Amino acid sequence: MNRKIQACSALALLALVAGCVSLAPANTLSERLAYAMGTHTAVLVATTQALELGDITSDDAQRVLTVADTARQTLDAAGLAIGVGDLATAEARLQLATSLLARLQSYLRGAS
Repeated sequence: MNRKIQACSALALLALVAGCVSLAPANTLSERLAYAMGTHTAVLVATTQALELGDITSDDAQRVLTVADTARQTLDAAGLAIGVGDLATAEARLQLATSLLARLQSYLRGAS
């Protein structure tokens, strides 16, 4: 039984590694925007988990969510700018939002 668990774990790890290797880096503005949206979702999930584990207070969680909401609005604005072809504005907004999200991730990593 133990060998079956080890074999299944090894297969799952192999599949995970293979999946990660096949991921291409986000190069285009649209791809980077999609990646940032995923990061936003990850921040929301991490905030909920940190609150549930008692790593942060509810006040801290609210502050994180407020900044995350601002980042999301900025990402939405970047998407709109892409849609109208204003790539300079889209790039600036994407950089601002990803900077906010990176700082939130750092904060949450430090809290755990």
